[in-house]
Amino acid sequence: MLLPALIYLKLTHLPFRETVRLHWPGWTVAGASLLVGAGLYPLAAISTAAYQNLLGYRIFGAERLLPHTVFEGVLAIIAYAVMAPLCEEVLARGIVQRAYEGLGPRRAVLFAGGLFVVFHLSLLQGLGIIPLALVLGYVYWRSESLVASILTHFGANALAALVLTSGIFWKGADEVLLSTPALVTGIVLTMVGLWLLWRATNPVLPEPPSAEQRRWWRVWPLVLVGLLYAGVIGTEFVGARFPERALAPLKVDAAPWDAPVEWRYEIRNIVDDPVGQAQCTLTPEGSQIALLCRSAHHAYDVGTSHGRFIGGEGEIVAEGRWQRDTGVVLRGETAQKFQWHSRTHWTFDGLQFVVIQQENDKPEKSYVLPLDASGVEPPFVLAARVWPWTLTTLPFVADYAAGAYIFHPYTWRQATQDSGPQARLVLVTVTGQEEVNTPAGTFTAWKVQVGDRETAWYTVDAPHILVKYFDGVETWLLDDF
Repeated sequence: MLLPALIYLKLTHLPFRETVRLHWPGWTVAGASLLVGAGLYPLAAISTAAYQNLLGYRIFGAERLLPHTVFEGVLAIIAYAVMAPLCEEVLARGIVQRAYEGLGPRRAVLFAGGLFVVFHLSLLQGLGIIPLALVLGYVYWRSESLVASILTHFGANALAALVLTSGIFWKGADEVLLSTPALVTGIVLTMVGLWLLWRATNPVLPEPPSAEQRRWWRVWPLVLVGLLYAGVIGTEFVGARFPERALAPLKVDAAPWDAPVEWRYEIRNIVDDPVGQAQCTLTPEGSQIALLCRSAHHAYDVGTSHGRFIGGEGEIVAEGRWQRDTGVVLRGETAQKFQWHSRTHWTFDGLQFVVIQQENDKPEKSYVLPLDASGVEPPFVLAARVWPWTLTTLPFVADYAAGAYIFHPYTWRQATQDSGPQARLVLVTVTGQEEVNTPAGTFTAWKVQVGDRETAWYTVDAPHILVKYFDGVETWLLDDF
């Protein structure tokens, strides 16, 4: 932002200091300006979080942008607390707001503040900094000093930098600066700072704008950037509300096993009662991986505040097969033996699923389910009852997120009010590490969320082992391996 401002001043032969009003405003105004900015930070940060919840935004990748070393932390503080206030204020207030002062101070503050919000290219961040944008303009007009607005900007950004680097310098800075007491204190400090600023300044009111100055064609830059901003925030809205559509398809690493491996699991219902056991074997077969899971289930009927949950007496045999190097599913089969018997067999050729389903002695039903593969990259498919073991080769890293289809060979389809195969696009995220207690011991595990209901936990150390899996109703816990 600083370079275009300097080029503009050079081309127009305008003196830098006089044009942007770069002069010392006095200690009282300087202190009041700093107080206003520091007080506004909790309001901006907490309101941004509230807007995020209101808009239903899910932001991914922020963890990887945080500084992790002292050197990175120092650079972050310089960038946020020093460089941003200096560079942004020269252009936004020193040039843009001054250019619109002929329309009157109110319009100048509003127009410069609007452009300042647009510059951040984010609906979420823009909503959060509206109060700061307007106050920066007011401080600049009232004090007639760029130094004052820089100090206000510094006060807000310095606290933001402390939160950003809280993992390095001030542990718990976010808990202190983003709390309700900090919000209340910040509002009080802002009001005190604005009062001191009002008492210590007496700006010269400009002449009323002439008819020529009031012509609205003079604000064409606002219209232009407003249209551009609408496109940017539209893209952001879709990407943040539906990240599974905006993110790249999920990818997994090659399976590391050269010999069969076996895991045993204890199955518990929604109220944590043991209701079954399972044994799963993963077998490498050339370029493919074969999975066989046999589970025995006990009947139960429990009620919770979320409803009634019922499980039957019987067993399930689930098989699946996928490519060893890419994790691409190939085929699978599920046989259930309860009071009723059912068998569902499916294959996938990369473009469509072919499903054959039979229940009790009824005739077989055949289905063909095409998969939308119109994207730049082929979609990744997670098959029900198979995916928890497919994702053992996920590239585990905090804040990882990707899109994938989850495929159910035979389930209730709400859209068509019948049963059959279904594939829907879901978000897959690695939300971090947790301690997981299982019958086999306590593990530090990566937590992986698939869609809105299903979750799996994998050991931190490779080869990663599935130690816990929640399918939305029942939980599988590692018992032996």
